[in-house]
Amino acid sequence: MLRLLLHHLGKARFRLLLLAFPLVLTLIYFSSRAEFYELYYERPRLRIPGRQPAHSPDWWVEFFTRLQATRVKARPVKFKGEAPLLNWAPDLKDEERPQLLRLSEKDEALFRESHENFVRQLPLFAKHLPYKENTTGIVTTAGAPNFGQAISLVLMTRQSGSQLPIEIVLDSSTAWIDWVCENTMPRFGATCLYLEDEWVGIGQLVPKLERYQWKFIAIIASTFQNIMFLDADCLPVRSPDPIFDDGAEPFTSTGFIAWPDFWAPSASPLFYKIAGGLDVPTVASRTTSESGVMVFDKARHADTILLAAYYNYNGPNHYYPMLTQHGPGEGDKESFFQAALVLEGLRKLGVYKQPTEWMKPGVGVKKGYWDVKMLPRSHGRSIGDQWRGMFMQQMDPIEDYRAVMAALEKRKQEDAQKAGDTEEKSNSEAKAASHNNNSAEEADTDAQSSEKRKRSWEIWAFTSSDPDSNSDDTATLNTPAYPPGPQHNPHSNDNNSNISNTDKNGTFADEESYLTDSTFLSSLPPDFSTLLHHDESKFMFFHHNGVKPDFTLVLDSRAGILAKNKEKKYVRMWGDPGWIVQRLGRDVEKLLWEASMEIYCQGGLTGRWRLLERVCRKMRKVWEEVYADKTEIQEEDT
Repeated sequence: MLRLLLHHLGKARFRLLLLAFPLVLTLIYFSSRAEFYELYYERPRLRIPGRQPAHSPDWWVEFFTRLQATRVKARPVKFKGEAPLLNWAPDLKDEERPQLLRLSEKDEALFRESHENFVRQLPLFAKHLPYKENTTGIVTTAGAPNFGQAISLVLMTRQSGSQLPIEIVLDSSTAWIDWVCENTMPRFGATCLYLEDEWVGIGQLVPKLERYQWKFIAIIASTFQNIMFLDADCLPVRSPDPIFDDGAEPFTSTGFIAWPDFWAPSASPLFYKIAGGLDVPTVASRTTSESGVMVFDKARHADTILLAAYYNYNGPNHYYPMLTQHGPGEGDKESFFQAALVLEGLRKLGVYKQPTEWMKPGVGVKKGYWDVKMLPRSHGRSIGDQWRGMFMQQMDPIEDYRAVMAALEKRKQEDAQKAGDTEEKSNSEAKAASHNNNSAEEADTDAQSSEKRKRSWEIWAFTSSDPDSNSDDTATLNTPAYPPGPQHNPHSNDNNSNISNTDKNGTFADEESYLTDSTFLSSLPPDFSTLLHHDESKFMFFHHNGVKPDFTLVLDSRAGILAKNKEKKYVRMWGDPGWIVQRLGRDVEKLLWEASMEIYCQGGLTGRWRLLERVCRKMRKVWEEVYADKTEIQEEDT
């Protein structure tokens, strides 16, 4: 009986093995494909060789704990309607700023309490924002949905001639991204940063981050002191490296550069009330900012970055809608520049004492901000009567600084000429008047002339710390030889200032000597834009916010990378390349396409992931039809 039972069990086991064999083969097959790894396999985290982030878990604990402790406890803000889509113009009136936000007294008080509590701890908190001293690099953020954009950014950065290292902060990943980070990015001087490596054990403190919030995390996580943050779809077409050269303006005298968007500002006036009772900027003072490209010195602007982090941490339900009132581009875009404006305003009111550790003798830098005045230009692709937006061009900030300084010099000369003409006319009229009237008129004329010169100099004073200086060198910084001392700062106190270096006479340099008063940029007269003469060929970035520059999407006809004309032939992404070749000296689009093919057609990728093999084949087909000449095709065939 036992032998019979074992016999039947053996047959059953055999049948089970026969049934399981096809299933095992199927699992083996699919486990070698990308879809399996990406959708089902929870892989171990790769440690990418090379430099890793320097931020300790203890610092991240402090960071998230401070944000959580000061979070906004008010109810989510709500509006009736949304701000109109209004293009910026220098003659806009203040009444065109929408006022759609209403807060109860309780919620307004909760907002104000939260803001005050965070700003109060900034001087101490900002002293130890982590970075590697005297390093400079480019930072972006990407993840599984858009890593192809980051690849394009890296390739275009190197095509531009930039030698700056690049850090890609990943918000998510897949197996093929891990492979590229490990095997390809180091060849281009790029490093992928996996923040999960730093957040091990503190996951309960890390909030669920939405799309826009990863930008402030990337800036914080970057290891560089001087950073250029770029959205993954913002492509450098000229090398940005000169921005950081010694003495280069405006970075030397500000440490923070922002670029403009198209729209008029639509922040609620309540934001400035909550932030400390600050004056509401005029609508005509500047456009909204474009946070897809920003430059920071983390030493000088640690407090600015951390206040922006506070706005973003409380962004989705509170500060994002408050800063735009549901206007165009709602998200993180206004949080960084507004942080700089708020801290400057609070410092001038005497209620905020900034960190001064960065103020070192002989370094030759100042703290302020510069918002580029050259507006962006749109570019799109036309096929027949169909137009599709591709990117907007953003200006080289060095060229923008030159144009603004030249316009200020021209205005200064015009004011002096007008003052002289007024004085000469008054003197002529005075000769025909009585002696008493003549004396009165001359006194009045002198007063008018003096006031005009004073107003002119108040604008021009940005470029010189010595009003009596006759120097024409508008880029020279008069940085003190010694750091500032607390007794020269009316808002300092012994608990908040540890700078006490003195010169041989026992005197201190004034803290104000290390600051650039950037407020003049918001008080330029409405007709000032007519004086600006930029070299418009000196654009530096193509912010590809129309069609995303992700070549994994060439298989998706809806993505917009590929399009056909009426003859059913593929056309270029950017249309006629003539104007780009003329201004940059190279066919940027063709070079990007070819460099991208080299990435996506690597055997290490195509041999493992069938989807990327199809991407490679599609890119080669389009290249042969659109970009290659016959000689190149013949060489490819051989």
